[in-house]
Amino acid sequence: MRHIPEKVQIDFTDEKITGSAGGIFLGQVASRMGLPEMLARNLSVKVRDRGASDSEMMLSLIYSLAQGDGALCDVDRLGADESRQLLLGLGQVPGSRRLGEYLSRFGSKSVGCLRGVAQQAAGGVIGDVARHLQEQHGYVPVFVDGTAVEVEGREYEGAFSGYNEEEQYWLHSVFVGPLWVSQVLNPGGEDVAGGWRRQLEETAYLLKDMAIKVWVRVDNAYYRGEVVSFCRAMGWDYSISVTNDTYKKPLWEEVQVLADSDWEWLSDDRTEQAALICHQPAGWEEMESYVVVRSFFDGNQKLLLPRYSFILVSNHDMPLGEMVKRHRGKMGQENAQKGPLIDLDLHNPPCRSFHANQAFYTAGQIAQVLLVAVQYKLLPRKARIHGIRMVIRNLVRTAGRLVRHGRQWTLKFAKSALRLDWLIHAADRLDTSDFSPA
Repeated sequence: MRHIPEKVQIDFTDEKITGSAGGIFLGQVASRMGLPEMLARNLSVKVRDRGASDSEMMLSLIYSLAQGDGALCDVDRLGADESRQLLLGLGQVPGSRRLGEYLSRFGSKSVGCLRGVAQQAAGGVIGDVARHLQEQHGYVPVFVDGTAVEVEGREYEGAFSGYNEEEQYWLHSVFVGPLWVSQVLNPGGEDVAGGWRRQLEETAYLLKDMAIKVWVRVDNAYYRGEVVSFCRAMGWDYSISVTNDTYKKPLWEEVQVLADSDWEWLSDDRTEQAALICHQPAGWEEMESYVVVRSFFDGNQKLLLPRYSFILVSNHDMPLGEMVKRHRGKMGQENAQKGPLIDLDLHNPPCRSFHANQAFYTAGQIAQVLLVAVQYKLLPRKARIHGIRMVIRNLVRTAGRLVRHGRQWTLKFAKSALRLDWLIHAADRLDTSDFSPA
């Protein structure tokens, strides 16, 4: 039987041990993608040339967020962990108060520069993500949506009452599969789809020259002729939920003239039927196609009357079941949007200044891009089924001991680590992985 000690003595050591030894993979990926240099070239926010540089300021925040530490005071934990700093390649780490003062100096121009860095970082990994999605699904799903970021108190600059009458900001994002390719923190109370064109143009730039098929799937907020025209001009397929009663009224009229033979079952269990109708909304350029889904069950409970839902689709040359399946995959990407807010602890803006909070959320986007880069460039392919939470828990937050013999540093992980296979694979891939933009 295993001997269980009745009493364990507590002592302290000067050995370089850290609970975040997996940060070495974040640091290596960031370095090989050129992130420190990008930040140094594009940011000039500091007033005095002393202490941590612009690059070190932002990297300290980004690496802290990439471990799921979403409060500014969590940077102090990084500053106290010398081993973690060495693994991340940080020369100096600011205190949380100094970091807050630094963020408060951001203006619209410097936020724009930081967003440019985020776009460049996303460009370094989007090729791997897009090729994997094309191979797996036959298309690359692009999801556009926004979410409220609630604030407590009335002193937050730019925060206004939203749709739920609570003080909030509005975070608008674009995801390519799991990758957070674009985000803008907007003031509260604005158009929930505001700024979509600029962000989709940024996404189109990142996806240009790739041999892929793009499928944009969005909700009713984007049921607009200009959105459809943009996607058509890009050569992208699209599907849009139509849930507004006003928009559905002319579609109901088309449904009334459908014959029984126009409907087809979507599955062998005969719980849903679908049919295809056409309609040209007022002011739109062309006639559009819609899939009408008629559901007879809510889970296992049969409905007294069928429930109807409408989906605007661009590609009507495929089976109806495939169109519905592709659009419903949007629900999975909605979880991808919640992921960064939960896993990186981005629910609470830390600053009173609006531009400072914009910079903070852009740092969060870069942190998410780094985690996805680690997942796609260093981990086994089967690890891609997981979200970034598993990358944080099973890779970044793995304990290790840093040892120096002569001039050689060695990082030692325990063989009892839960995902030892990930650690071994990532260590091997560091020397062979291609980190250049696609």
